[in-house]
Amino acid sequence: MSISKLLAFGLVASTVLASGAPAFAETLTVQGIVTPYCNVNLSNVSSGTASVAMARTQTVANLLLSCNSATGTKLVVTSQNGDLTHQVGPVTNRINYDLILDSPSNGAFSIAATDTFPGSGVEGQNKFTRSNAGYTLPIANGIPLVLSMNLNVAVDANNTPTSQNFPANAAPAGTYTEVFSFTASAV
Repeated sequence: MSISKLLAFGLVASTVLASGAPAFAETLTVQGIVTPYCNVNLSNVSSGTASVAMARTQTVANLLLSCNSATGTKLVVTSQNGDLTHQVGPVTNRINYDLILDSPSNGAFSIAATDTFPGSGVEGQNKFTRSNAGYTLPIANGIPLVLSMNLNVAVDANNTPTSQNFPANAAPAGTYTEVFSFTASAV
């Protein structure tokens, strides 16, 4: 008997508390943090180095550009030398090329075949800037870019005592190098 009275008392007490103050939350706030990000990944060149077979146009790297900036995405592509170069003592042997950047899903980031002879570039020395104003989900998810080089470009005639220019299929033997940098940021 005493046990049933105790249970009845407990139920009455909980009813009194529920009417005096809510037993359940009336609002719920869920919060998450999205960190801003902009980056360019080399998606098929894990070491950051690609080989080039001379005297033709070819893909050098596949890239993935992603950025979740509300103001949009800016891509800067910079070539270090403007030519493929090979140092032989005090002389730099050069092979001229065209840079090609194709974005199959967003033409705002494409760069048509452009001769990057030393000193050239749209916005600065050997630098090309492309941008897309405003946020888009495809760019946040990552859009593909294809970097190619056309090595059939005519030799520029700017030979100096410390520089010799050659067509790709007639250059002296050696390792010719060019370095590209890719920077993604908000517009």
